[in-house]
Amino acid sequence: MKASGQVEKKHIVKAEGNFEDLPYFSVGNARRGDGVIEYRNEIRSGNGQVLKQTWTVRALSGLGLPGTLDQDVYVALLQIIERQGEVPSDGWLSFSLYEMVSLLNRSHGGRDYQQVKQSLDRLAGTRIQSKNAFYRKSSESFVTDTFSLLDHVQHTETSDASGARADRTRVKLSDYFVESYNSDYLKGLDVDFYYSLNSAVAKRLYRFIDKKRNHRHRWEVDLFALRDRIPLSNYKYPSKIKEKLAPAHEELTEKGFLESVSYTKTKKKSHAVCYKIQDGFSQRRPAVRLERTPENLIALERLKTEGVWGSVAEDLVANHGSERCLRYAEALPFQKQIRRRGPWLKWAIQTAPELDISPKALDVTLHNTPDGQASLDFSGGDGGESKASMESPGRMPDPDPIATPVWEKLVTEFASVSEDEAFGPWFEGVVASSLDDGVLTLVAPNDFARQYIEDRFSSQLLETARNNVAPELSLFFDSA
Repeated sequence: MKASGQVEKKHIVKAEGNFEDLPYFSVGNARRGDGVIEYRNEIRSGNGQVLKQTWTVRALSGLGLPGTLDQDVYVALLQIIERQGEVPSDGWLSFSLYEMVSLLNRSHGGRDYQQVKQSLDRLAGTRIQSKNAFYRKSSESFVTDTFSLLDHVQHTETSDASGARADRTRVKLSDYFVESYNSDYLKGLDVDFYYSLNSAVAKRLYRFIDKKRNHRHRWEVDLFALRDRIPLSNYKYPSKIKEKLAPAHEELTEKGFLESVSYTKTKKKSHAVCYKIQDGFSQRRPAVRLERTPENLIALERLKTEGVWGSVAEDLVANHGSERCLRYAEALPFQKQIRRRGPWLKWAIQTAPELDISPKALDVTLHNTPDGQASLDFSGGDGGESKASMESPGRMPDPDPIATPVWEKLVTEFASVSEDEAFGPWFEGVVASSLDDGVLTLVAPNDFARQYIEDRFSSQLLETARNNVAPELSLFFDSA
């Protein structure tokens, strides 16, 4: 497709992953009066540690935050990089304003040129403060630093012997952007489809959903998390967020990206939005390939740890997403008598049975037979038929009236001092069976749960017990 006689658009360009994922352009709320976008998040690593992330975008005084035009200018920069074949190692990108304006499908009047110049200045002046938020693929770590998307913008104008004038613009991409781009932390962006959209929110929503879905046909996200990622204004009510998203959803559906949008409530009563991508659009994308995002890498390593072969694990994460893979990996310790953990996990991720991480919830989601047994049939990972039989948890002891208040106090104190928020499902099924000679005996529903609690929580539990409950208290972990 030609925007002019000299400028060619590419159908798919490479887009740097962090700027597709994190909020940077103020498209959902005109110009934020405070000149600040702040996004906070928590992610859990493979070993259970919680990483707190903060991503703050601050406008340069007088220029405002990057907005609707700036999002388009950024995409045009990606096109220029693609057309030139690479990001120069020094980060300096050279082009003419004529090229940029043509890519934006704008007229070549003085006003358009001036607006593009101001947009580039705004991208250079906007400061980003990342605290464990910007992913650095080369070291598989998160950056804590302050930087800009563009470090410098230079405009020059020259005249030839005949007096004809020509402009040249040079921008220096930040070192973090260059390193991330050259380390292949990228996704494909359909620029023809992007420019066909009228709404700035629809453009941002397309970029974000297409990044997070990782080539899948279906993707689900918490409604308030989506609000913050676009970002929209800080609306408190789900109905208001849905109202603001509705025009963008309608446009993305009419133009062939979304097949359907639905809203649900999760078991924790939070609001979620589910997107289903039209088959016709998915067929325009490259073949399924696992993007090396932090979430995907964590899920991939967890599946390998549980015995899923590497290539199979990659396919599972690519096709079903890191969230589902990790959810069933967390449920695995509560399943009884699984002879082959890897094939069972593959089956569960592919078929999505109604299981729950919590031992308490497991009792109601399994189909119990009259003798208290529950079983599921599935096809093993090697093509042969396998069977995993899962017993309901063994008989638990009755809570001891003396030990139980001590355990409840310990859990309360632990919750107040621990930054690890994953303990809830694991502690729910634990019974305090006795308190003898200063030893508190705690019984988990099964041996897997006991081992997990011991490995992950025992040292901090004991420290909390002796500091906040009783100085001489000891803990003994057992299973039903």
